[in-house]
Amino acid sequence: MVSLVRLAALLILLLTGGLLADNNNNNNNNNLIAPLSANQHVVRVTAAGPRFQNELPSEVTFTPDRGFTLDCPVWANPPPQINWLTSKGNGGMWTAVVTDSSSSGGGGNNLMTTSANGSLTFHEFRPEHFRPDVHAATYRCSAFNSVGRILSTPVRIRAVMLPPFEVTVENPRVGRGGTAVFRCSFPDSVRDYVTVTSWIQDNRYDIFLTSSQDGRHVMLANGELHVVGVRQGDENHLYHCRVLVQPNGQTMTSLSAGRMILIPDSAMTKMAPVMVDSVGRVRVWRGQDAVLPCVFHGYPPPKIKWYRSQTVQYGNLLLPLVTSGAGGVQRMSTESLNTHPHLLNSAVGAAGGPSGRHRLIGGTLIITSVVPEDGGRYVCSVNNSMGLVESRTELVFRDKLHVRIIEFASAAQGQQQIHSHSGPTADQHVQVVDAETSVTITCLYSGSPRPSVSWLKDGQRYLLGNSGRVYVSSASGPEDNMIQLSIASVQREDEGMYQCLAANDEGDSAQATVQLAIGAFPPHLKETFTRQILHPGSSVSLKCLASGIPPPHFTWTLDGSPLLPSVSERYFLGQQQQGQEDAGQVVAHLNISHVRVEDGGNYKCVAENRVGRVEHSASLHIYGSPYVRAMSTVVGVGGKRLELPCPVAGYPIEGITWEKDGRRLPLNGRQRLHPFNGSLTIDPLDKSSDAGLYSCEARGQNGLSARQSLQLNILAPPRITPFGMPLRNVMVNSRVQVSCVIEEGDPPFRIRWFRDDRPLLHHHVASSVGLSTDPPSMVRLPPVQSGLRLTDFNSYSSILTIDQVTVNHGGNYSCRASNAAGTAVHATLLQVSVPPFWVNQQPPAEILQTVSGHSVELKCHVHGVPPPQVVWSFAKDKMADKYSPIYTSSNRTLLANQSLVISPVDVADAGFYQCEASNGVGNNINALMALQVHAPPEVHLNQDYMAVRRGSLAGTVLKCSIRGDPPLNVQWRKDSIPLDATWSQSRIVTRAQPQPPSPTAAGQLLTSELSVTNAAAADEGLYECAASNVYGEDGDAVFLQVQDVPQPPLDVRVANAAGRRIQLEWKPPAADGGNPIQEFVVFYQSPNGDIRQERTSANQLTGSIVNLQPATVYQVYMTASNSLGQSQPSLGLTVTTDEEAPEGPPLQLGATSVTSNGFTLSWAPPAAQLQNGLIQSYLVTIDSGRMLNRTVLPSSSGTSSYEYTVAGLRPNTNYMAYVQAVNNQGTGPASPSVSVKTGESAPEEAPLNVACVSLSSQSLQITWQPPRPEFRNGLLRGYRIFYEPLNEFLLFLAGTPEQTDLGQAGSSQTTTELTVFLSGLQKFSNYSIQVLAFTGSGDGVKSVPLTCTTEEDIPEMPTRLKIVQSGADSLTVSWLPHPRPTGRITHFTVYSKEIERGQDVNPQKWTAPANGPSSGRLEIRNLRPRRAIFYFQVAAVSSQAGEGPRSSTVSFTFNPTNKIVASVVSIGSDYLAARGSRLILPCTALGDTPLQISWFQDGRQLSDWLNLNPLKLGEQIQQPWIQPPPPQQPPESDETAAGLIQVLTNGSLSVGRLSDTAGGNYTCQARNRHGQDQVDYLLTVVTPPPAPQLRFAASNWSSITLQWSSNNNPAEKNNNRTRVSTPKNFIVKYRPRDSGWTEKILPAVWRSVPIGDLNCGTEYEFLLISSSRVGNSSSSNLVAAKTKGSPPEYLPVDDESDLILTPTSCTVDLIHWQDRGCPIQQFVFRFRLATDSVSEWIIAGAESPPQQTFLLGGLIPARDYAVRVTAINAAGSAQRDYTIRTPPLMDSHSRSVASGSDSLGPLFSDPRVAVPMAVSSLAILLTVVTLLLRYRYRSGGDYIRPDSRPPTGNMNVRTYADGGETPEDSNNSTLSGCQKRPPLPMDSCGLSDYGGADQVSPYAVFPSLMSSGGKNSSSQFSSSRRMKTFVVDGSKDSLPVEMSNYAPPPPSMIRRMQQQPEEEPTYDYIAPCATSAAAGRSNKQLTSNPQSVFVPIIPARSTWNQQQQQQHYGPTRHGGHSSSPHYHGDWNNQETLALSQRL
Repeated sequence: MVSLVRLAALLILLLTGGLLADNNNNNNNNNLIAPLSANQHVVRVTAAGPRFQNELPSEVTFTPDRGFTLDCPVWANPPPQINWLTSKGNGGMWTAVVTDSSSSGGGGNNLMTTSANGSLTFHEFRPEHFRPDVHAATYRCSAFNSVGRILSTPVRIRAVMLPPFEVTVENPRVGRGGTAVFRCSFPDSVRDYVTVTSWIQDNRYDIFLTSSQDGRHVMLANGELHVVGVRQGDENHLYHCRVLVQPNGQTMTSLSAGRMILIPDSAMTKMAPVMVDSVGRVRVWRGQDAVLPCVFHGYPPPKIKWYRSQTVQYGNLLLPLVTSGAGGVQRMSTESLNTHPHLLNSAVGAAGGPSGRHRLIGGTLIITSVVPEDGGRYVCSVNNSMGLVESRTELVFRDKLHVRIIEFASAAQGQQQIHSHSGPTADQHVQVVDAETSVTITCLYSGSPRPSVSWLKDGQRYLLGNSGRVYVSSASGPEDNMIQLSIASVQREDEGMYQCLAANDEGDSAQATVQLAIGAFPPHLKETFTRQILHPGSSVSLKCLASGIPPPHFTWTLDGSPLLPSVSERYFLGQQQQGQEDAGQVVAHLNISHVRVEDGGNYKCVAENRVGRVEHSASLHIYGSPYVRAMSTVVGVGGKRLELPCPVAGYPIEGITWEKDGRRLPLNGRQRLHPFNGSLTIDPLDKSSDAGLYSCEARGQNGLSARQSLQLNILAPPRITPFGMPLRNVMVNSRVQVSCVIEEGDPPFRIRWFRDDRPLLHHHVASSVGLSTDPPSMVRLPPVQSGLRLTDFNSYSSILTIDQVTVNHGGNYSCRASNAAGTAVHATLLQVSVPPFWVNQQPPAEILQTVSGHSVELKCHVHGVPPPQVVWSFAKDKMADKYSPIYTSSNRTLLANQSLVISPVDVADAGFYQCEASNGVGNNINALMALQVHAPPEVHLNQDYMAVRRGSLAGTVLKCSIRGDPPLNVQWRKDSIPLDATWSQSRIVTRAQPQPPSPTAAGQLLTSELSVTNAAAADEGLYECAASNVYGEDGDAVFLQVQDVPQPPLDVRVANAAGRRIQLEWKPPAADGGNPIQEFVVFYQSPNGDIRQERTSANQLTGSIVNLQPATVYQVYMTASNSLGQSQPSLGLTVTTDEEAPEGPPLQLGATSVTSNGFTLSWAPPAAQLQNGLIQSYLVTIDSGRMLNRTVLPSSSGTSSYEYTVAGLRPNTNYMAYVQAVNNQGTGPASPSVSVKTGESAPEEAPLNVACVSLSSQSLQITWQPPRPEFRNGLLRGYRIFYEPLNEFLLFLAGTPEQTDLGQAGSSQTTTELTVFLSGLQKFSNYSIQVLAFTGSGDGVKSVPLTCTTEEDIPEMPTRLKIVQSGADSLTVSWLPHPRPTGRITHFTVYSKEIERGQDVNPQKWTAPANGPSSGRLEIRNLRPRRAIFYFQVAAVSSQAGEGPRSSTVSFTFNPTNKIVASVVSIGSDYLAARGSRLILPCTALGDTPLQISWFQDGRQLSDWLNLNPLKLGEQIQQPWIQPPPPQQPPESDETAAGLIQVLTNGSLSVGRLSDTAGGNYTCQARNRHGQDQVDYLLTVVTPPPAPQLRFAASNWSSITLQWSSNNNPAEKNNNRTRVSTPKNFIVKYRPRDSGWTEKILPAVWRSVPIGDLNCGTEYEFLLISSSRVGNSSSSNLVAAKTKGSPPEYLPVDDESDLILTPTSCTVDLIHWQDRGCPIQQFVFRFRLATDSVSEWIIAGAESPPQQTFLLGGLIPARDYAVRVTAINAAGSAQRDYTIRTPPLMDSHSRSVASGSDSLGPLFSDPRVAVPMAVSSLAILLTVVTLLLRYRYRSGGDYIRPDSRPPTGNMNVRTYADGGETPEDSNNSTLSGCQKRPPLPMDSCGLSDYGGADQVSPYAVFPSLMSSGGKNSSSQFSSSRRMKTFVVDGSKDSLPVEMSNYAPPPPSMIRRMQQQPEEEPTYDYIAPCATSAAAGRSNKQLTSNPQSVFVPIIPARSTWNQQQQQQHYGPTRHGGHSSSPHYHGDWNNQETLALSQRL
């Protein structure tokens, strides 16, 4: 019953799990439990191990912006715990994944988290947070519960960060009739994540993936597009590819379209086939289509054949699959029904159609729905008349891995099996087996490639131990492979979860899971009884406790005899199950009451269940005489071992003896007596001597004995008389009989027969013996058993008879005889000889049919014993007298199965084939087969290429020969299109010819002719002759070319133009007329009308015209020639040669106006004859040996001299300067250099290594090192040392030094040495030390403040002492320490003495602490009760200097009394305290209670009387205590803001915050009934200085001077209550209106200051603050002032125009603009059509720095324009508008041509030349106009000026990020050219080695040129104009250091500009890379474009203010190594980027 309950529970558990795991199994619940036999024991499984409901994916990819969640679908009971493991490498160790287990997602920096259900989530992340160990790792899911652990298959995680990429399409080259292969191109880095989904033709038609499309456009599975049978016109189609990007699902279409390049037919020369596209290995999944590419080039068009390579016994066979003729005709291979059906799905009659799974697309083979048999090697054979080429492709069959575990096998008869299926992807079984039995787990797996399989137990690889209990076996099958895990003698540790894990080399894996549970355990004894000795009459209880499943059953024996409950009424036997039902524990009891002697003996308990037994025995001795129990007869087996026990009772027993037949044993060596229990052992037994009567006798100590006897009978085992089958082979149909006779042994016997270890059932009939079907253990024999009989002759013999021997009777026959003593076996072998016979009784077919060129298999399958030999022979005639034997040859192969394979089959192979088999037994057999070979068509053309002249009347005949079996169908095609009947009736003649006799040729011979007359261009093409019959198709092709003169060259253009040379390039003509091009001719005409020509070979597509004149216009055109003539001229070109670089240097270079940071250069232009063009600019080079400074200055036409001021140089430095002229073509030679040395300046660096050493308590030694030489800026004249104490003012005693230095700002010394000694300092004080160096030009930068401390000294004496009587026998001494500590005070020493009769008596000293609540006072107790006078002194003691001097002596008269008068111990004094501080004044009172105190201020009582108890007072202070004011305290104070005044509980007075009225006299009075005392404090409050009075003094264009006066009048402000502190310095604050403040610190002695570096014409606000040690004053009055200057103004001049107009440009003269005091910083130029007043202005350019002129280019002739010029300076802006009209184009070129075109007259008078030239000229004109309009108005009116020539010069020169010109620009005087040239290569801030005369620097801002004189004199720019430059370190590895002295316009001016509605917004300049960390510049680097428009420079406001502050305060510039201060702003780039995009 218990077992049934367990099985029911298990069934419910598994049904529940199965339903939860997979609802699809609802219909199969009845099959979850296998039927149990009657003897099977049912157990209950209380837990189910984990199992995967679904397999995890093998690979997961996701993008960082999406993330991914990986689930682990596991079910188990109890629910499992889920962990994740990761491995960072292939085959690496698996480690646990550490994540944030929070299920809330990606907050913080977590890259992955796990959720409660075990899912692993990868969160979104930024690319810089990518971690390979997280985002490119392999993971596994681990699930476990109490049953066991399982592991999932590995999952490869890849976070894909796809870079931006483009999809393009390649342009394939292909000839007519070929196959064009289009491929979609994208980077290899994204190839794994991009899939081609479709193709688009001409943006209209979609081409999708299909292998059954019959059209010419086929997309293959690998994404390629094949266009089959290319013909004329296909090159005009465009093809885009569409791709799907995984894993983000984005769809992309290629940016570019692919277009096939059609190779001209004239270029199709004869060539052998060349493979273009093939692969060596293709992996295809089951059911998918296999694509085996075979794309080729060749002429004549080749034929294609595909073969399948098959390995046979003697080599490889190439079995034809499919064939395509030269004309693209596909022919399927057909064979007879007997030929390889597994390789081909085509039959005879199916030729020509895609009826099978093999299909040819062009040359590519497609196999649909791949199956395993398709795997193997394939050969593509391509051949034409020029050669043969082959490609070999291996098709690797891929199949998904499948793993499943089938039913188990167990060796136990009572095994339990419970099967459950977990779902469609994994099978799980729960296997319950008995312990100590064997079990086999069978795992079936399949997949391709074949995987390797391993076993896991509880997640660990299962290793086979050395015990031999576990072993693995494997086997292969047709579908599934098998691996078995066998476990012998299952133990408890074998329980758990087992996994069969399969993985292959492709990264695929799969698993199946099984749970192994032990259902039955053998019994195990847990409690037993022991040996006991008892007296008769007592009772005994024997107990055995055993556990086992099922619960064991106990039996008891006494000396081997079973004990039954009825043995005696004194015996009680019982057993009972304990604990839980499934625990299996049973306890058994044997109770004996009133024991007797005969109860003694060996007791044994035996626990047994169906899987095992266990026993225990122990002796029970009862005191008494010996007693031997009766023994029964014993039967032994001869030859075996036998032990006879002697059942003796009684105790003690002295000995046991044995006798046989009255003789005492042992008698021989086979007999032994056991020394302990007295048993007798006989080994081995002998029937003749050992059988008989045996007696056992036991003797006791009392001389008594007992005896019993037993009879021993011995049985003999059987022995069989040897017998055997006939020695020779037994023939079929003969008779055989053998006898099995038992010659020895004791009956009864049992005789059985076996064949091959399978039992033969014995029938007691004399007929044949059949097979038994009753016993389930019998194995069925083959059904052919007639004539087999078993006959029992008597009880000891049996006869086996075979009446008629057959083949199935052969085998090993054995006779087994057994009795009670043993079993005997004898075997013999029956061998049956069989003559040859046909397998399956089916002889081969008589007639076989095949097709020539195919393969055929002639089968001859025979069998026999021994195996027969097969001989093949052949004859052409069936009636031939003799057949010729066949041997293996080139096309004939003998297979192992005796078949004959002929491959390929030829017509000569037709005939009769005979196979004959013999084995020496019986007669031979043979078969005759007739092989019929059919001939498919074979087509041959007389040639593959023919040429004909266009218009030729001579006819061309194309002859085509066809041979093959009739009927033959013939068809002609042109370019794959069948020729219609109308066209072919007059041109095609087809006739049949008789077939000539040929032994190798078969079929009918036909001839077809095609005639072509009066050939035209349309007749050119590929002509195909195709023929077909029922056995196949074939074709051949010939290319007919119609020849003519070539077409002109295409796309003639200028590749490069120089001053004296023009290089042309062109493309070959579209058609060469059918003849190769022989040469190209270049014609060029100069302005004087001369026409010259240059000839170039046909294989060159470039040419040069040399020896030209610079800056000259030439007319150029070309022709092409072949053997038939010259082509028409190409379109003409107009080319202008370039200028050349100047050849002369600038003249008269000199230097003047030398300052500390610059000088002025002057020079004259180079000689006119050496300028080689218009001088655009000058390159000024300043070289200091270490730094290279290059600046480009614009040139002005007509200027005879130039000046340039160099600024921002190093002081006291030697410089070399030279100038070079620059035009559009480069830089000229350098002028002779001049040497200049700049003047001195203040040092830029502070002294180095400033250090201090404390020499004493009042002196310090300061040392330093001078600044580095490069920052001294001149000769150092000395050093200044500044020092001041660092004492914070809080509370001082009146009259101390601290009171007098409230306004001191420190001291200074000057020296020329590198060290200085400072003396007279304060003791033990901190000093701030700063050092600067100075030159003749001024003071340098101060060093960083250094803090130094003077040494300690002996303490100063306490200032005041006070003694009061504090008790009847005590005094209290109090004192004030010195207000200025000179060391660290550790304690005070109090000295006392008495004077009697003029002598000092009783001197004493005490020690008082320096800190703590009792500091400053000492109570002296236990004085003698007498009146005495005491004298006291106090000294301070420091930790290092020791004790200081003693204070002055104070005496006190002590009177012993119990009345203690109220006294105040605290000592009063005069104090100075800072306003705003919190102050506590102490009042420590002593005396008898009641004791009261009260506080008064200037006689006014502040509080009521407060009762004090001196004994209960808390912590008290002896000196006043002060707290500093809060940092944000306002300088003004009032009564409401002052703190509260209150009396603390210890008597002290607290003032919350000191105000101006808090000063005065504070008194604390103490009183009691005996008297009173008081202490007085005089407090003076120190206030900050008053606010100064600020006023405006003067101003100029860049500075404003301020003056002020101080209101600090000590006579008016200072009194006994308050005191005003002296200013330490002043702080001036200034700003432009509504901007941020800038501060500057000024010395206290100054009363005026000029504020410089201000913006011109800008209004500023100023404030002044006084600062002292107490605090800062309030701000002064606000002063507003404005610098001089006004916005620009335009002053027109009479009779002078500002504009110079050309048809396409407008030059604006800017010389009439006046700056009005503020330098003009920028001109902005805008324009638009005058008729379009509503459109936005187009920004044409920005001049910064300003130039004299501006060129507005790219205009359209004869148009009205509105032009606006805006001038900007720091004070504002002004504008001027113009209305212009560009003049029309002049026809000067036409007149020039007309005047000098006599030589061209004959050429252009020819209509063939004139008409194309006129049309071409009109097309060019329209194209130019269209492009101008497009470039002008594209992108909303952007202004673009096309580049006129490619860039030249140094390509490694550093440029600004957005702006500036280069010397290569066509107009260097302006930045409006807007040429769009490619950016120069540059790094972030780097510069390549600078050298070469033609290397010019980019543009920078500098002070502009100065000149004087009139318009035609030397030009001189305004002195306030600015330019910009950069400095390049002359060393090779140094980086550039940028310097700028350009002051950008202030923000206020920018605001005013932005407030003007008609103005465009002003944009910021994009700054170059910053090199100074302290300059505060942005490090943002934008894309460089040296030709982009230079836009206005506007600084960020905050950075401007900050920079001004840094310049005034003197911080370290350029990282501590900079020269004079320069502005480096943080540029605002957003508006600049917007403008750059518009431009």
